[in-house]
Parts: sequence; structure tokens; C-alpha cells
Amino acid sequence: MHVAYFVQYFNLPHEPGGSRPYQLARALVAAGHRVTVVTGAVNHKTLTVPERYRGRLFVDEEVDGIRLVRAWSYAGIRGSFRRRLLNFLSFAAVASLAGLLSIDRPDVVYASSTPLTVGIPGWLTAALRGRPFVFELRDLWPESAIVAGVLDERSTPTRAASALARFLYRRAALLVGVTRGICDGLVATGVPRGKVLFVPNGVDDWMVEAGDPPPPVPRERFVVVYCGAHGRWNGLGQVLDAAAILARRGAAVDFEFIGDGDEKDALAARAADEGLDHVRFRGALPKRDAFEAIRAADASIVVTWDHPFQKMVLANKIFDYLAAGRPVVVGAHGEMADLVREAGAGVVVPPEQPEALADAIAALAAAPVERRVEQGLAGRRYILEHYQRQDLAAGLAGALARVVEGRA
Repeated sequence: MHVAYFVQYFNLPHEPGGSRPYQLARALVAAGHRVTVVTGAVNHKTLTVPERYRGRLFVDEEVDGIRLVRAWSYAGIRGSFRRRLLNFLSFAAVASLAGLLSIDRPDVVYASSTPLTVGIPGWLTAALRGRPFVFELRDLWPESAIVAGVLDERSTPTRAASALARFLYRRAALLVGVTRGICDGLVATGVPRGKVLFVPNGVDDWMVEAGDPPPPVPRERFVVVYCGAHGRWNGLGQVLDAAAILARRGAAVDFEFIGDGDEKDALAARAADEGLDHVRFRGALPKRDAFEAIRAADASIVVTWDHPFQKMVLANKIFDYLAAGRPVVVGAHGEMADLVREAGAGVVVPPEQPEALADAIAALAAAPVERRVEQGLAGRRYILEHYQRQDLAAGLAGALARVVEGRA
């Protein structure tokens, strides 16, 4: 089976950012399938374009048996919604050309948002090549952009995004949701339940091979790490609020932020203004280095907003956290909180309650080391049993084969 895979952001394990597309593509290749990925040249975490891609419409390369076609797009993403939209639309246009000119006829076309516009080259390639189209949703559109404050509910761009989403949903032979909430949201829009497949994020194979983490290093201060995007969507002001509360209490707790995003500079400036010397911003790291930083800490942390839409969030970072084998502090309702509770892997508190978040961190820091080790290993065992990428990819490959055979 030849799979044409359209995804704007394709990070390798040595690069910053999530690697779901790479891991799924690699697992499909390992299972004997042929995969051609049409992706962007811009790393959306560092906003850089490697020299070998600059000034070229397409760049063809191969990584671990995966054929990659890097398509040009406007690189000046940060600073405004218009710039980000220009990045999205320019990639959609050039990727559409790549789908028609640079890849052999596939058996199935698989497109993965975010952004929503990735569906355009996916659908267009499938339609013009007479092949089935499968669309993966890592956000609900335009609802996620409205909740994040990127789009106004009554604006023209919102109406356009809604129309495009409905168009792509109708024309897809199969819709893939990365959380149960997204799957339910698709059904709520009128998509038949039988047309929706749940394929969550999971644990990369090299995280499995890394083995259990070493025992925690004895030290005077407890280290909590956040690893991921630093954007409006991530609610990291709550973590700084908790850090300030713990500082006022005299707690020996340090915070490390790993990653990048639109809000990073503002968060770092706030920490400096408030004299939060125990808060450190390390910037984006290659994923393997970030994973080792999580394993080197005492605990990890993730938060969401107190909003019904946030209950469907199941961030990629939670899988990395659990695979790292350290306890997790979660400020959230919904799927992410349920996962950590079910795994017995940490502490869960409601979102947007910094005092409760600070209390949870303080309680974890005061707990016996043996208890924290037990929680961390429980999370690792659970996530390896239920969420390994190779198992998830096998289920997806079976679904794609049924689509190709007309049995979706």
C-alpha cells in the first residue's frame, strides 16, 4: 500500500516538537508499506528553515525509508494572525503542486491537521488521482481557534474555516481523531460514528528502548519541568502563579520550562519582574534531550483552562511525561486528568486554581522518594501497555487498508 501523507509539521526525534507523524510513517514503513510525506520546510518550534531547503520550491529526501517532499512556505509565522495564515495558505498551495507533480499515484491519501488547511492538498490530490481521502484531526475546527482567542466567532475567517471543515469532513472516507473528545465532536457535527476512528498519540519506540529511568538524584531542591509549547493555549501563567506562591512559602522547588512559543518572552519577562529566580526557561530542545531533561527532574507538570472544550485535550506531552517514569502534576479536567488517575501516575487538581496546584507540588515534594518512584514507574508501565506507537500504527494501517478496499 502506498500512502501519501500530507502534514505541515514533520519533526524528527532529534528535533524539537512532537514526532507523531514521523513515528506513524516509520511504523507503516516497518510494516511493509510505502509512505511519501509531503511536509513543510519550516520548523514551527524554532521558526527556522535549514539552509538546504532555502529558496527551493521542493526538496526531495529520504529518512528511515520514508520519502519526504519538503514544500516551501512563508516562514515569518510569529507576530500576527495574518502571517500565520499566510504560512498555512502558502504551504497548502505548494503542497498541492507537490501532490500532483512530485509523487506517484498513491493508494490512499492521508492528511493531518493542524492546521485545517492541510486538508486542501490532501483532498485535492485524492480527488484528482481518484483515490480515497482520510483526514486526521488534532483539533476541532473552528472551535479550537475560537476558544484559544485566535478567531472571533462571528468573523469572516471563522465562517470560512467552518465551511472548509464541513467540506473536508463530507469528502473524507474516514476521519481520525486523536482524542475521544474530538471524535465525539465530529459526531456532534453530524459525521456518522462509523466514519470516525480514534488513534491517540502514544509513546515513541526509542522511549520504550530507553528503559526505566535511574533513581532520582538526591538534592536540596525539588525540580518540576514543563516541556511543550509556550502559547496562549497552554495556560502557563498558572504555573508561574504556583511558582510565586511556593516562593512566598519558602518552598525549595525549582521550575524548568522547555520549549518555545508566542508567549515565551512574556512569561520569561514576568518571571524576571517578579523575582522568580527559581524559574528557568531553557528554550526548545531536540526531543531526545527534552526527554532526558524530564527523566532528570523530580516531576513534570501540565495544565489546561477551566473550559468545557479543554476536557478533550490529550496533549502529546503527557505521553512523554509518563514514558519518562516521573510523577506528573496535572491541572485539568477531562481526558488528560483521567489518564493520569487511571495510571496512578501523579496528582490531579482542577485547572486555573494556582493555590491547589502549589499545594499538589508541595505535597509531592514532601512525599517519600519511594512513593514518587512508584508513581513514576506505574505511569511508565501503563503507557507502554496501552499507548505504544507501533500498536497504534498497526490499527491505523488496518483501517487504511479497509478504506482502500472500499470497506471503510
